[in-house]
Amino acid sequence: MKLTIVVTCFNEKATILKAIEEARSLNIEKEIIVIDNCSTDGSREILKALNDNSIRIVFQPQNYGYGQSVRTGASLANGEFIYVQYADLEYDVESVYKMLVLAEKENLDAVFGSRLYGIKKNIMSVFGLIKERPYYLGTLITTFLINLFYGRRFTDIIGTRLYRTSSFRKIDITSRKIDYDFEVVSKLCKKGFKIEEIPVSYKARSSREGKKVKAMDIVPALIAIFRVKFF
Repeated sequence: MKLTIVVTCFNEKATILKAIEEARSLNIEKEIIVIDNCSTDGSREILKALNDNSIRIVFQPQNYGYGQSVRTGASLANGEFIYVQYADLEYDVESVYKMLVLAEKENLDAVFGSRLYGIKKNIMSVFGLIKERPYYLGTLITTFLINLFYGRRFTDIIGTRLYRTSSFRKIDITSRKIDYDFEVVSKLCKKGFKIEEIPVSYKARSSREGKKVKAMDIVPALIAIFRVKFF
């Protein structure tokens, strides 16, 4: 099988069915695995009512955290590649087409979808970006550290991801929560895996619309990055 799409869900009753439908519509040999992280808003009931044997749905017995949802989905994957799709629909799932093409052409271990690809790298443009979208500050700080520690040239390490399954399973991940992606990126880079990035479209939600990432989430992210680098 070419692709496993892991759909992570926590309290996304307004968008979970559309997220599944978008994954289903991809013209790729694939499987879809939905991981519900113990939703309490009705998402769980919506998923339980689905009558579709082509989709595998896992109901976690408690809220283990976003990272555990990805870990669970990845452990069940049969595809050559794993694509993580967030049920909030902030990212266009059709980006996976370009990511797969690049991964196969360049024999990559991972492809990152960047929201900031092509942004001019000068002080004024960065300052303007932060002023307009303050939530990007954490992205810029963590991306800078990964580039500094491992000699990379990423523009955005927090975007969407495509992993080669065999490569992904070579790294030992311990994080279960919001720091998960930062541990993964750090360990992929530390082990010298081949990673490239492409631009992807992104429609950010506000906290009023249900966005779950908070400013303080940068603290566990930084801890994960420094822990992998120095310990």
